[in-house]
Amino acid sequence: MVVAANAANDRELEDRLKMESQSMPVIRSAKVDDAESVAAIYNHYVALGGATFDAVPWAREDLAEILTNQGAEVWCVAAYGQRLIGWASARRFSLRHGYRLSLESAIYLSPEAVGQGIADGLQNELTNRCRAGQIHHLMARIIADNHRSMAFHHRHGYELVGVQKEVGWMNDQWADVAILQKIL
Repeated sequence: MVVAANAANDRELEDRLKMESQSMPVIRSAKVDDAESVAAIYNHYVALGGATFDAVPWAREDLAEILTNQGAEVWCVAAYGQRLIGWASARRFSLRHGYRLSLESAIYLSPEAVGQGIADGLQNELTNRCRAGQIHHLMARIIADNHRSMAFHHRHGYELVGVQKEVGWMNDQWADVAILQKIL
């Protein structure tokens, strides 16, 4: 009886995933209620290493505070119903007044969402929202050997403006960071 129920649940999950793969998720503004899911997606990459220099997972409470006080920052999520599969943000990289119209972008996807075009939708929405908010400049700082992310950003109009050599320490070695920009 339990085996049959588990098989039915597996088929239901497979059917839902198949349906989701045939349609694009809804991309919407991030809400405070999304903090736990956004943190879980990011924390996967903190644990995995190689995509962020963060070594400490994000706490849901800290992220909820950020999402409550977004100000000029832009946060959006990709979701199938209540299930978040990715997020994008454009956040201040400096509190200096002269940089107020320049933001740093980031996009993270749940592992099962990688390679399905969802990041393209998030990047397009992020760019549109930044333009609507009179943001002039988007920057991406990418670990330089992350070729997939570099290619993604080039496809979306970012250009390489420099590489900081051995600027970050990760996985017991120095890592270079590429700086890309997109003028809106």
